[in-house]
Amino acid sequence: MKRKFCLFLLICLLFQTGCWGFREVDEEAFIMILGLDKGKENLLVLTAQIAVPRGMGGGGMGQGGGSTSGGQAKPTMAITVECRSILAGLNMLNATLERKPSLAHLKVVVVSEELARQGIKAYLTQLLRYFEFRRSTFLVVSRGPAQKLIKQFQPIMENNPAKFAELFMGSQHYVGFIPFGQVHHFYNDLRSNAVQPVAMLVSLKEKPPENIPAEEEQFSEGQFYAGQSPLKGGNNIELMGTAVFYQDRMVGVLNGEETLILNLLRGWLKQTLLTIPDPANPKYSISLRIKMERKPKLKVTLSRGGPKIYVRISLDGEIISTQSSINYGSPAKLSLLEEELNKLLTEKTQNLIAKTQDEMQADIFGFGNKARHLVATWPKWQKLNWPELFPQAQTGVIVKIHLRRFGLLRNINPTGAP
Repeated sequence: MKRKFCLFLLICLLFQTGCWGFREVDEEAFIMILGLDKGKENLLVLTAQIAVPRGMGGGGMGQGGGSTSGGQAKPTMAITVECRSILAGLNMLNATLERKPSLAHLKVVVVSEELARQGIKAYLTQLLRYFEFRRSTFLVVSRGPAQKLIKQFQPIMENNPAKFAELFMGSQHYVGFIPFGQVHHFYNDLRSNAVQPVAMLVSLKEKPPENIPAEEEQFSEGQFYAGQSPLKGGNNIELMGTAVFYQDRMVGVLNGEETLILNLLRGWLKQTLLTIPDPANPKYSISLRIKMERKPKLKVTLSRGGPKIYVRISLDGEIISTQSSINYGSPAKLSLLEEELNKLLTEKTQNLIAKTQDEMQADIFGFGNKARHLVATWPKWQKLNWPELFPQAQTGVIVKIHLRRFGLLRNINPTGAP
C-alpha cells in the first residue's frame, strides 16, 4: 500500500512540471517608460516607450552595422493612446503592435504635474494589482506633459533605455538633488499617516531663470528646479528637485538644495559634494565631500503647547578644494569652517521644515514615526491625528559636521603654490 501511494505521488509530480503560461521573449513588446497625463475625452492619456530590440542590439547600431532597412534603427519608440484606465490603454496598444505589451521590465512611471495635483492613487493601485508590475519601478513627476517628455527623450551615452533609467535615477545616492523615488516607498508612505510621500521631479530642459539675486547664499548648485539649471548639451531631460504630496495629491515642490536637506533628514544620502562661500572671503568658495556619520537622531515630545521636534544631524566631511590661500588645515581655521558649516546647514534645515509646515502642511521627513511612542494604542494614535499636529510643531535643529581630512594638500602658502 505504501509503495502504491509513493508511485501515485510520483505520477502527480509529472503533471506539476513545466511552464504552462510561458511566452517567448520575441513575442512581447517590453515597455521601458510609462507616461500618464490627464485626458480630455477620457480620464487618461497613456504614453508607452517601448524597447526596439533591433535598435538596441550591437549589430543594429554603429557605423559597421545597420538595420534591415539599411539605416540606423532607434532603440525605442513611443506610442500614445487616450483611455479610461492604464490596463485598458495597454490593451488598446495591441491595435498597432505585432507583439503583446508587457510591463515586466518597466523602469519608470512618469506622471504629469497636472495629473499629480489631481491625485494619483486610483492609477497607482491599478499598477500595484497587476502581476507584471514591479514595485521597484521609479516614480517621477514631470513639470510638463509626460507625453512630450517621453517622445523627446533622447539618451546620449546609453543605447539601452533600461540601463539608462537605472543609472540616471540611481544618482540619488551620490548627488542628493533628487529623493529616493521607487513606487514601493511612495506607496508605503501613502498608506501611513505618520509620513507623506515624495517623488522625483523631472523636466525637459528650459531656459535658466534670469536675475538670480547675487546676494543669495548658495551652499550648493542645487538652487534650481528640474529643467532650469544652466546646463548646455548632454541629455535633453533633467532630474532635480522633489514633488511633495499630501496623501495622493501633489501640493508643492522642493529645489535641489532643499532636496539635499530632505535626503539628510531621511538618512537616504550616502555622500555628496558641497560647495559653500569661503567664510574668510565670500567671493571665493570651498568644496567639500560630506557623508552621513550616523543616522539622524529624531525626538518628538508633546505638551500643552503642542508637539516639539528635536533633530540632530551628524556629518563627516573632507575638504576637497579651496580657492583662497587660507590654510584650513590649521586647527583654528578648521574650527571656524566647521562652525560656519554647522550654522549654514542648521539654518537651511530649519527653513525647509518651516516651508513644509506653512506652505504644504506635509510631514515628508518621517517625524510622525517617532511620534508614535506618544500613545500606547492604535485608536489613540488615530485620534492624535499627526497630520494636523505637524504644522503646529516647534522644531529644534542641531547639525554637527566633523572635518577630518584635507584632501591631498595640507598647507598652502600665500602665493597659492603648494
